[in-house]
Amino acid sequence: MTQEAGSKHDTSNSPATIVLAGATGDLGFRIAQALLGRGAAVRALVRPGNTKPAVAKLREQGAAIIEVDFSDAAALTLACAGATCVVSALSGLR
Repeated sequence: MTQEAGSKHDTSNSPATIVLAGATGDLGFRIAQALLGRGAAVRALVRPGNTKPAVAKLREQGAAIIEVDFSDAAALTLACAGATCVVSALSGLR
């Protein structure tokens, strides 16, 4: 199967955009590191007010940090818009 240039799924000119929920936890941070190392555009979803050192490290490495309330379906939908893939490394919601 081939894809025409400019088609909806043509990613030849841009990296995949991966939305990662839970990027500041141990597993999520490891996933983010692997994705960034492979050239993916990482959109890290974090809880509002998250001050973990991982937030600054991810930002320094080029990840887009998006604060989102994980109980707000509309906010999550907006945060995931246009992504190639969504990965959740959340350990649970309160």
